[in-house]
Amino acid sequence: MKNLTTIVIVFFVSLMASKGQSITPEETARHINDSVTVCGVVKEVHFIKKDDKYTVNLEFGDKFPNEVFTVFISDDVRKKISYDLHDLAEKNICVTGKIKMMRKKPQIVLRSFDQIKK
Repeated sequence: MKNLTTIVIVFFVSLMASKGQSITPEETARHINDSVTVCGVVKEVHFIKKDDKYTVNLEFGDKFPNEVFTVFISDDVRKKISYDLHDLAEKNICVTGKIKMMRKKPQIVLRSFDQIKK
């Protein structure tokens, strides 16, 4: 019973210590399905046109197709952002959200532009 108590205490201390901390784009692959804050330099702002809609990928680590992490922004969310997304290129930003795998790369899907902290 003492070992179980120790394990539970260590788990909760580790959990509390990790709250409020951020990870780098290179660490995102180890945090799939975790809700985290990722901070790094945007290497490319990649607009993709399909029909009459524009989605945007913010690429981290390197430019497409060698990025290590992507933030996907749908057309609906993009239209609500009050600044030019091109201005994020080469800027250090933080993005909070749940990391998922998309085409074998870690990604956060932006649901609201307030997930980005410049």
